[in-house]
Amino acid sequence: MANVLKEFLLRKCMAVTSDIENMIAMLNDALGDAAKHDRGTDAAGRRLRKALSDVAKECKIVRAKIQNERSAN
Repeated sequence: MANVLKEFLLRKCMAVTSDIENMIAMLNDALGDAAKHDRGTDAAGRRLRKALSDVAKECKIVRAKIQNERSAN
């Protein structure tokens, strides 16, 4: 949890739009592994789960940023 807060504070000055664009890019990068996973490649499934975990962490950071801005107003 401390790491999430640390990343949140580092990214506080970034716009939410750029955060969302970053998550979209992360998901687009994972599309290749998703296709390989669909064909039955086990290693691609592991990489895909890692990529989705990273996107989930990014979502938590963005949600915290939005909530913090909302609470400040």
